[in-house]
Amino acid sequence: MIRFTVYTFAVLLNGIVAFCTLTGKMACHISPIHSVIPAYLGLFFPYLIAVNVAFILFWAIKRKLYILLPILTLIICFPETRRTFSIGYDSQAEGDTLAVMSYNVQMFEFFTPLKKNQTIQSIIETDADIVCIQEYGSSDHSDRLTKKGLKEAFSGYKYIIFKENDLSWEAQIGEAILSKYPIINHGLVEINSETNGVIYADILFKGDTIRVFNCHLESNKITETEKKTLQKIKEVSTQDANKVVSSVSKKMSESYRNRALQAEIIHQKIEETRYPVILCGDLNDVPVSYAYHTIRGDQLKDAFQESAFGYGYTYNKKLFHFRIDQIMHSKESKAIQFKVGDKDYSDHYPISCKIVF
Repeated sequence: MIRFTVYTFAVLLNGIVAFCTLTGKMACHISPIHSVIPAYLGLFFPYLIAVNVAFILFWAIKRKLYILLPILTLIICFPETRRTFSIGYDSQAEGDTLAVMSYNVQMFEFFTPLKKNQTIQSIIETDADIVCIQEYGSSDHSDRLTKKGLKEAFSGYKYIIFKENDLSWEAQIGEAILSKYPIINHGLVEINSETNGVIYADILFKGDTIRVFNCHLESNKITETEKKTLQKIKEVSTQDANKVVSSVSKKMSESYRNRALQAEIIHQKIEETRYPVILCGDLNDVPVSYAYHTIRGDQLKDAFQESAFGYGYTYNKKLFHFRIDQIMHSKESKAIQFKVGDKDYSDHYPISCKIVF
């Protein structure tokens, strides 16, 4: 009787996990405007895959045909699993090569007293040809990191464009593209956001023009207090836990819907572009998401999937280890030497690769 009860419970639990995994897979195709449930399950897709693997091991040990359920689930979800856990390999390629870096720098910590900034130093040491920065921040106060100070720090990059929003505390934040090659045209992609943005630059490289998009899609706007509460959810009262979960869920649902619309706008801009494309940025969404799937479309390849191995999460806060920063490129080019940095100067790790044309 005990054995029957255990197996019945295991089968039911496995069925629920399989259903959630398959629903999470559909996050790529179902816009959060219509339903946010797949988006939430897509966020936890890596963990659902891990549980399915655990069930395979469990049923293998027990020698039960129920093993077919998690195996079939993983087969159906293989494309999404492949994007989440890369099994790419770093091959050699011949051609003109651009070293590209993307980094959400968390405003360079410009609100701290001026000193040798580790974030800036790490970017300079990477020596990338093109650097796309999200949350490029500067202060109006001379004893902090100013716009002039940033330009001096990045003097090795002759061409710099940025879009910034003024904050209420005498500071600016926005997106920037740094290039060692001439920027012959640049512009703003209007995505209807007060705090986030998308810019692009047409860069002259080896006689050809390449369009570089730098994207920072809608943030979830979860406060540091809410993050700390979620990390210590067992230590707070039920009332406080319910309050923060409700607040976070509401913010995330709204952000999912905003990113869906923003991704569709970016996809349209990519389709209209007649040049080869490199797209970098903090999408604030995982590879199993409508925003990622829409932006990538049929035109772009994921540099991480192409030339990296493993999970490669880029958001480095406890309990929030997700790969939300991306480098994509046109199909006629090739990505090699994809790397995820390991220095936690920001709440994101930098990512970099080489694009061969």
